Amino acid sequence: MSDAMMMTTTPRDERLEKKCSDAVGKLVDLKINFLAIDFDQTMIDIHTGGRWKESVSSLTTHLRPLFLHLIPIATSSQIRIAIVTFSPQTKHIREVLEYAYSPNVAECIPIRGNDGSWTYVGNGMKMGKQEHMASAAEELMAKPMPDVGIISKSTTLLIDDDPKNIKKSLKDGTRAVWINPRDPLRLLDDIMRLK
Repeated sequence: MSDAMMMTTTPRDERLEKKCSDAVGKLVDLKINFLAIDFDQTMIDIHTGGRWKESVSSLTTHLRPLFLHLIPIATSSQIRIAIVTFSPQTKHIREVLEYAYSPNVAECIPIRGNDGSWTYVGNGMKMGKQEHMASAAEELMAKPMPDVGIISKSTTLLIDDDPKNIKKSLKDGTRAVWINPRDPLRLLDDIMRLK
């Protein structure tokens, strides 16, 4: 976490840290090496509609504490992360990541949004978040990390609040977990139930 996001540790934070650590352990056991995380209503607790007009620091107040713990723990366990979103405001998202996480975490997270900055020309499904994930995986694999295998559908997990994206991901053979915007911590229990 960046100095800006450092807080006094409470017993609640310690419990959340432990649950996130357990969830990441489960992902490692399942050989998941790539987490594709939606932004609006998933990583943050609001939906910007791709039209955020306030300051980025104001947007950072909407970060879910869950992801402030989960992402650094995952990256330290050699799990690659990408943000996959339909929002065109990827510069705002990049600034939120830079505010929330240390540079060695934030700089390693590609963002795929509907900003026209990337294309996917592969043979995979182009519906839902599938092409976003495939493009981000290609970028990550172009920068290999020691002890991280090839990213594939079987080693990928999508986390998203939109059931349609979850269904499309599952239909395409990629694991996916729905985050309930009203009960986001349940995500960790759902990860623990993955097979």
